[in-house]
Amino acid sequence: MNYNPPNTRERVAARRQRKTQGAVATRPGARRVLLAWLISGRLVAAVGFLICIGALGYVLSSPRFAVWNLTVEGNNALSVNDVVALSELRGRPIWFVDSEVVVERLLTSAYVESAAIELALPDTAVVRIVERRPEVRWLAGGIQYLVDARGQVLGPAQEPAETDVLVIIDNSHLQLAPNDRIDSDALGLARVLALRLPNELSLTPAEIGWDIALGVYVRSPDGQLIVFGRSDDLERKLAVLDFLITDQTAFTYLDLRSSNPFYQNATGSSQ
Repeated sequence: MNYNPPNTRERVAARRQRKTQGAVATRPGARRVLLAWLISGRLVAAVGFLICIGALGYVLSSPRFAVWNLTVEGNNALSVNDVVALSELRGRPIWFVDSEVVVERLLTSAYVESAAIELALPDTAVVRIVERRPEVRWLAGGIQYLVDARGQVLGPAQEPAETDVLVIIDNSHLQLAPNDRIDSDALGLARVLALRLPNELSLTPAEIGWDIALGVYVRSPDGQLIVFGRSDDLERKLAVLDFLITDQTAFTYLDLRSSNPFYQNATGSSQ
């Protein structure tokens, strides 16, 4: 009996075939892999992850979670539409609203002193503002401007002033713009004089004005021009004016700014 041993190439090929057959025999099938994933919980985790990704994408991009329902509180001079437009909130995804940025935009309006934003899912925003309240009107260049207590110009008045509104006449004839500043001392002095002169000296001003050279002045119903300047030493100025009124001193012009008041009567003589 003759035996012919296989050559080296045949032996290597046979060995590779046996390894391949063994690998195929030991490789798990799809059902077995699926069963293993179910048992280990990896399949559930993978499905949950995909669901979360899909839900997150929906929530971030869905119009349902954009700001459509806006409520404005505290507005008086500004309309609701003005505040909404200034906030730039309508239609913005609620997740990406930066409240501080919105507040900064609202504060650019001369009418807004402070503001706050409150958000509520899925589509609601509440804008709360505190407006500067115009206490006086400043008449300059033929235009009445609304001015708050700190001297900030809010803008031109849209309606004529009522009888109880203090209108200060500015003789400089300068045009003003929102957010310009008026001399707060002049405003404060004008308000004080509008209150104290009728109550304490029985003098109701026909006009309260401001001049760049004179400061604050008052014109009486008889045409007398009374110059107060600034609010410093106001008690002395009121005392001098009270004395002259009580003494029935005739004058057409009275300058109270100096410690030695100067007045002039109709004849042109002065004291």
